[in-house]
Amino acid sequence: MDYRLAAARRLLAIGAECERARSIIDSQRPFFPAASLLASPDPALARLARGIAPRVARLEVVFNGVPHPIGTAWPVTTQGSFDNPAPSLRFLTAGHMLKVFRKSRQALAHAAALAGEDLWPGQVVFPNGMTYAIDRWICAAGWDLAVFDIRLDQGQPPPPGLLLTPPAGPPGDLVVIGYALQRNVAFYEQLYPGYAGQLFLGIGGRRTTRPPDAPVFEHDATTIRGYSGCPVLDRTSGQVIGLHFQGSGGGTMLRSPGASDWNDAVWTLAFMQGWLGQIIAGNLHQPPPDPAIIHWIGGAEPRPLEMQDDLLSLASFGLPQAAPDDGSGVVADRPDARDRMYQPGAGRSLAAVAPWRGPVGNQFHEGSCAAFAVAAAIERQLQDRDDYTLCPWPQFTASVRMLDRMARRHDEWLDDVQDGTSLRAVLKGFYHNGVCREADCPYLPWQTDFFLTRPLARQARDITLGAYLRVALTLDDMLMAVQDTGAVMVTARVHRGWLRLGKGGRIGFHPARPPRTLGHHAFVITGYDRDGFIVLNSRGRSWGGYRGAPGHALWSFEDWAANCLDAWVLRLAPPAERAFAVPVAAATGSAPPRRQALLGHMIRAERSGLVEEGTLGLGLRGIAETAAYLGSSEGARKYRRILLIFHSPLLDDDQIARLAQQLTLPLKARRVYPLHILYGSDELAGLRLRISSQMAEAQARYQREGGLRDAALLRQLRPMVQAQIGFHLHGARLAARRILRDALAVLPLAAATLDRPMQVVSAGLGAAAATALAQVAPEFRLPHLAIAPPLAPARDARCWLLRDRMRDDSDLAGWQGSWDDLIADAHDRSIRSHDGAAAATVQQFMAAPQFIPSILARLDAEFGHPR
Repeated sequence: MDYRLAAARRLLAIGAECERARSIIDSQRPFFPAASLLASPDPALARLARGIAPRVARLEVVFNGVPHPIGTAWPVTTQGSFDNPAPSLRFLTAGHMLKVFRKSRQALAHAAALAGEDLWPGQVVFPNGMTYAIDRWICAAGWDLAVFDIRLDQGQPPPPGLLLTPPAGPPGDLVVIGYALQRNVAFYEQLYPGYAGQLFLGIGGRRTTRPPDAPVFEHDATTIRGYSGCPVLDRTSGQVIGLHFQGSGGGTMLRSPGASDWNDAVWTLAFMQGWLGQIIAGNLHQPPPDPAIIHWIGGAEPRPLEMQDDLLSLASFGLPQAAPDDGSGVVADRPDARDRMYQPGAGRSLAAVAPWRGPVGNQFHEGSCAAFAVAAAIERQLQDRDDYTLCPWPQFTASVRMLDRMARRHDEWLDDVQDGTSLRAVLKGFYHNGVCREADCPYLPWQTDFFLTRPLARQARDITLGAYLRVALTLDDMLMAVQDTGAVMVTARVHRGWLRLGKGGRIGFHPARPPRTLGHHAFVITGYDRDGFIVLNSRGRSWGGYRGAPGHALWSFEDWAANCLDAWVLRLAPPAERAFAVPVAAATGSAPPRRQALLGHMIRAERSGLVEEGTLGLGLRGIAETAAYLGSSEGARKYRRILLIFHSPLLDDDQIARLAQQLTLPLKARRVYPLHILYGSDELAGLRLRISSQMAEAQARYQREGGLRDAALLRQLRPMVQAQIGFHLHGARLAARRILRDALAVLPLAAATLDRPMQVVSAGLGAAAATALAQVAPEFRLPHLAIAPPLAPARDARCWLLRDRMRDDSDLAGWQGSWDDLIADAHDRSIRSHDGAAAATVQQFMAAPQFIPSILARLDAEFGHPR
């Protein structure tokens, strides 16, 4: 097992087709249709295909008479033998299937609470087509496991069970047998057309690092969605050793060069003991009062599996922290000098503004009210577009789920609320990413997993934010903002008047006896009259009813004055797909680059792992999708080489983002796909602050004393610089081995498939991470051009230095030279030569208009021109 297998599985998980990746999976952890192994030359696999596979069933939920396959289940027995097991009506499956079968959105209170609960009907379907209806759900368990009974219709024989016996010893190789339900997975489709819904068998191994008495173990057999609930068996003996409940799909960060891409399963010994063991054996038909379980939340919409991104992900062990109905899933925005203020026009405010009629959202028990408020404001502005059409069902045009998840990447105060965010964070997330349409990323309660795919990112450019402005909390400004924009987003304290509306949809409030505050809530003001503001809430159409408008209520001016915390308006930008990526010359006060401009082009890592938040983040799935795109026919046609640019961690995030944006479009225009990589900027932030402070002190001192300032400063700073850079180099080596190699392993698969070169350019101290990666990963020993490296790069790297006479103090006030000069001087090296590039700093050189043609010409001269 190695990094290449994890990379191949990441490509598999996103449905990409890559011949080399498929070959890696086939050779290391293969999978086969169970029916194809009946005549296998391997007697153990043939025995499992004949004796076990026919007893493994597909689990389906029946919604409005239509069955939807969602997982795997199997009958269990403790009687009989392997070849002649006793029949059984009792089945096991993964506990998280209850997220679909349960209609209630309340957390499951205890193991026996399923009895008498209103659940969706379901059925199990065996490979021979025999179908049995689910009679009753018996219990959930303390692990991701659930038990149910089936019902025999007239003339139906009971199915033979899978025999459970205590394992004789630790298994060697193991096998999983489950149903492949995720559609459009190219790996499967190429090998087995029409595979969806078929039973597959995968071979793997077991991780041995967990304590022997741990209830959960890890295996590395290849799985996709639909396997959840399937049996895990010893390959040699055929004995059931566990139940598989979660597959990583290559999405887990590996921690060592020999680490694996592990899936999770429950040991049979764990569920053969105590009350659960008695239920499985048929000696007990309901659990004792109040045993420990996972508190599953129901209400997941019963759609086909591939439409529910996190349907088969492991829920938290314990009760999820739901946002209560008081709306505490939002935090008020702090005052910020960077906020732009709304300026009312010179006109007079109208006596009343009627609210617009549009969709009414329902956040259920999630802390997503801020996202719903922004979605409502977007809807109001979209109504003014010529091409606007109201959705055919009561939902917003903009995806609330995308707004909510992108907000959490830009929330500076996320720890201030258990489940929720702020209006400013949602607006910042919208500014950086745009928003796709609700139909393509629907809001499903508690299904919060979101991945910004290339199609969604491209679609999100149709709905983008032009500006967002803070509204002063004066009555005149608020009235004019409602009149001008039709929707003002608000955060306010809420009280019991919001829970029990008065007659006609009025929110009760008495200034003389103000009610106790229950929490904070975000909503949108859509109109006003002489009695107050008319608000649109996100509690469904049954809430409100002011003037006959579902979801609307009257918020008195007195209540507003006492409880409003902040208010915002927004202005949409006209749709322009390329506008996101167009770089603007750096200027003081100019807006930072949007995240959308760098999506698919920027990776940031610290020694703790990949950083997915903020402008510079791209996670494992995003990197895999980028690699899959480069491996596609379109990617092959558009790009002749892949350029890994390792940026200097001595620059701040804004400098890196601006530089990366400035380079990306011109490189792509020259058929070069750039991937910007930044490691260790956070850990060097302290060094930058300390040195800047000491520079200022020393500058004043040596100006008075008339000493040789630079030489004296170097003597003073050398020990600190050497120690901090040594720490950074150690972290770079760890990150290269544990993080960067794993994250980037998908790229050689895509690049090598097309025989397309990958090359490396490093800027300043960025050479440290590039060199460390080349040292630990043979696949990344690539042609490397190091620009002004302050430390020795890899032996076979080519260096491009800066010019001697260009040193100045533009980078470091009080020091004649750049940050990279300081580090090089502290290590008795130099980043300069008499014939080097004419620039004072690395970033100045890279921002020059001629940098891109110069660097490509230098790469071609040093390493050859790509075909």
